[in-house]
Amino acid sequence: MSAIKEKVAIVAVAGKYRTGKSFLLNRIILNKRASGFGVGSTINACTKGLWLWSECIETKHNGEKLRVLVIDSEGIGAFDEDVNHDTKIFLLALLLCSTFIFNSMNTIDENAINSLSLIINLSKELQLKKSETLSESDPEDIQKFFPSFLWVVRDFSLRLIDTYGNQINQKQYLENALQE
Repeated sequence: MSAIKEKVAIVAVAGKYRTGKSFLLNRIILNKRASGFGVGSTINACTKGLWLWSECIETKHNGEKLRVLVIDSEGIGAFDEDVNHDTKIFLLALLLCSTFIFNSMNTIDENAINSLSLIINLSKELQLKKSETLSESDPEDIQKFFPSFLWVVRDFSLRLIDTYGNQINQKQYLENALQE
């Protein structure tokens, strides 16, 4: 790692256990079919804690060379772990990365929103400066310390139509799902 001279980006994925986070990273980010992060077809998790892919991905961003590190995380809500453990893994992944992918299945539901809400509320308690918590800080200052966010909703097969039968786009679906 000390030999890397280019800028470095870190991509991390998190979400509910057994929803294909490792598969997503293997196919989309690492472009691997057979090898990559461990995946399985049982109820037993393949990933414990955080796993860092051993090789940097070389790419370009705004015409500049960029190295990308990829982090796979243990899933949230496994039967053999408690909420405290899940929160630590989720928050650590969030703090380490420059791009955070939240992986969920089928629809945006209350469980997915609750998982994000828990982490957002915890992150408000992080200290930006010695005497200042994030909730007291300027939003532009906070933005410098948090990653870009991408919410991947996998296996979504429903038509995007509002309550009046009108066609809506993905952004409108997300906004509707996040309304109280």
